[in-house]
Amino acid sequence: MSHTPEYLVDQVQNVNVQGPLVTVTYGRSGPASGPDDKATELLEKLQVTMTTPNFVNTVNALNRIVKRMSEQKKAQKDEAEKQSKALDEAEKA
Repeated sequence: MSHTPEYLVDQVQNVNVQGPLVTVTYGRSGPASGPDDKATELLEKLQVTMTTPNFVNTVNALNRIVKRMSEQKKAQKDEAEKQSKALDEAEKA
């Protein structure tokens, strides 16, 4: 059984559309070559090429995931606020 490699990326560097294909280039930060030890530069890490319909499906799937994550975060925040109010009211009583 082969292991699928995983890549750590920091951001999308480029999206290139050529006819029916979309290539997304992802990058990662690395130390810059220069005198400043704290400087970083974006290094190319990974290119993914897919058909336009598959790219659109991927973007839609990621948007749904982000929406769910946002909804979960809001629900957690609302619950924490609710518990905080209940605790404040209990302390006042």
